[in-house]
Amino acid sequence: MKIIRRIFKWAFLAILSILIIIIVLLALDRDSKNVTLSEVEKQNFKAFPKYDPEVDSNHYFSLLKQFGKNKKLAKGFEYQCLLALSHYPELKDTPIDFLIQPAYIPLSSRPSPITVLFPWVKRKFWVVISDKSNTRFEPILLKNTPFNAQVGIIGHELAHSVYYLDKNSFQLAWIAYKYTKDRLFHRDFERQTDKRAIAHGLGYQLYDFAYYARKSFGRTDEEIAKDEGGGTYLSPNEIKREMEKYVFY
Repeated sequence: MKIIRRIFKWAFLAILSILIIIIVLLALDRDSKNVTLSEVEKQNFKAFPKYDPEVDSNHYFSLLKQFGKNKKLAKGFEYQCLLALSHYPELKDTPIDFLIQPAYIPLSSRPSPITVLFPWVKRKFWVVISDKSNTRFEPILLKNTPFNAQVGIIGHELAHSVYYLDKNSFQLAWIAYKYTKDRLFHRDFERQTDKRAIAHGLGYQLYDFAYYARKSFGRTDEEIAKDEGGGTYLSPNEIKREMEKYVFY
């Protein structure tokens, strides 16, 4: 019995020590950034109804030079990534890896865990693009989505990255916890992210993705037209109303 108590005691102390080390590492984080744009900069955003999938080499390399710094672009989606990045001047110098791998969620965005935990490692963000999911999500994987909608959903994920920029490690850990445990927080978090992407000039592209996704899930044109929203993500009608707030649409 004494041996069992000793095992539990040392196991408890080991776990406690690990937690203390993690808390100390999180507390040492100083990698948050203040990237608030001025009102003039916000008004200078541009919106394009349709992005052309035909790649103009001059335009591509211009985008790469301006927005490709510290970026690992997704193979086969380099142009879409750069077009979406061009709407986020706050992310020009931010390290971002666009990763293609099997994942249940078609796209997701998060800080690299190592760069959150270890304060001496420069903060990096991941945009994970799923190339394999279950049958339900297969139609809206990025590879199966129209070009303009691809730019829109990548832009949604980058809107997450912008939100994370001025958050320290404790705040990021709290957001991750609330996101998985609180459905209302999850819903509001994603809706605000849609609004942030629209505010950066990606309303048309986000609209195309929202419409395409609903069609892929079996909704009719009439049902989509009548949908006033209120779900986890903005509906096409909600996106149109949000776009009306900005002069560049």
